[in-house]
Amino acid sequence: MFRLETISPLAVGEEGFPRRHGRPYLPGAALREAFLTAALAYSVRRDEAFAAEMRRLVQHAYKGSVAGLAAEMEAALLQRQPELAALSFADVELTGVELEPVLVYDTRHSEEARHSELETFTGVSDAAVALPPELETWLSAAARSYSEALATAESKALASGLPANQNSYQKLKARVLKDSPWPLRAGYWTPDPQGGRLLALARIEAAVTALARRFEATPLPRHVLFAPRAGASLGWLVLRREND
Repeated sequence: MFRLETISPLAVGEEGFPRRHGRPYLPGAALREAFLTAALAYSVRRDEAFAAEMRRLVQHAYKGSVAGLAAEMEAALLQRQPELAALSFADVELTGVELEPVLVYDTRHSEEARHSELETFTGVSDAAVALPPELETWLSAAARSYSEALATAESKALASGLPANQNSYQKLKARVLKDSPWPLRAGYWTPDPQGGRLLALARIEAAVTALARRFEATPLPRHVLFAPRAGASLGWLVLRREND
């Protein structure tokens, strides 16, 4: 058994958390997506052949939308590492969800795009997570690597428009990401359909150029959700074993 501990408010969508028998829960699919997004970036970083495949995909091989590109990248990951397809997580029951004001921040223009209100969860909950033993160490490295890269990129993008938020990123990188085996970015933290999967391309200059030219996109999502009351962007959490 694991504990899910939020570092910042957690949301799953504009419609709020789904409910079973009146009780809200985080769908297990949200955790699976968080792990696969981290695994994608880590695989591109560690596997030169896979990185070259992703570069070709974004440069010319894929012809659809940016959201479809992100899905195609994930599909390629599962084909290359089929053991990741077995990742499956139970839904996580939550208590104490509440409505919270949220702003949608435009990272491209360093400005607020609009205000919103979302149902969020902040706290600790039991999570029935079963990670394949042979993947635990690899997934831990992937989660740490991706979370740190995302926090660094996001902190830089928000620095001029939300300078007060820099403290939350400094704490995140200095303590949380180093102390937890499985730091994750999960749920609804960006409204952009590609989520955070394009960050896997950030180290490949030709891919970044192709993203901008062909898809008018950047590795970091254009929009990030920020909770003013918490002074942090949404969706940061850690998984820990109960005895850790």
